[in-house]
Amino acid sequence: MSVLVPSEVIIPGFAVVIVLFIITLSIIGIISISLSTAINTLRENYEISYKRLSSISMQQVSVNYSNGLLELNITIFNNGPHPLYKFEACDLIVEYYSTSGSLKSVILHYNLNWTVEKVILVENYSISFTEQPIINSGEAGLIKGLATIEDIDVEKPLRVVFTTQYGTADSKWVIISAQS
Repeated sequence: MSVLVPSEVIIPGFAVVIVLFIITLSIIGIISISLSTAINTLRENYEISYKRLSSISMQQVSVNYSNGLLELNITIFNNGPHPLYKFEACDLIVEYYSTSGSLKSVILHYNLNWTVEKVILVENYSISFTEQPIINSGEAGLIKGLATIEDIDVEKPLRVVFTTQYGTADSKWVIISAQS
């Protein structure tokens, strides 16, 4: 009868532990990669369907500047399948070049710096926004905005950005109409 020396038991046992450890790490790696792939696929599908919730386009943008006041007239067309109605959750941003040459931005706030004046149902027919406080799919809204900006360079264009409550946006660079 042979007697086992402790090293004869420990070395094979240690090898088994290492093999089990490697197998465990491999399984954890496979699970991590699978979860990561599944999460990325879900995120991409969510972003695609989220962007389908709203699609807008700026049809017309005019900007007048006089004595530090910037007046905006913007026509937003709702191309998406869902209405625009949470205007307090929408953003109107003006990016402009200052007289020092740096690019600056101003966020205009709904009911403070801008409002929807009317809803354009067809080309030559519109109703007051108070009659219909929603811009349905296929309709346009006339937005009027006013901002106080003292250091705007009227020789350079500015950019108007409008973002909906769904997170979709459109922007346009426009030439400033300056009046003395």
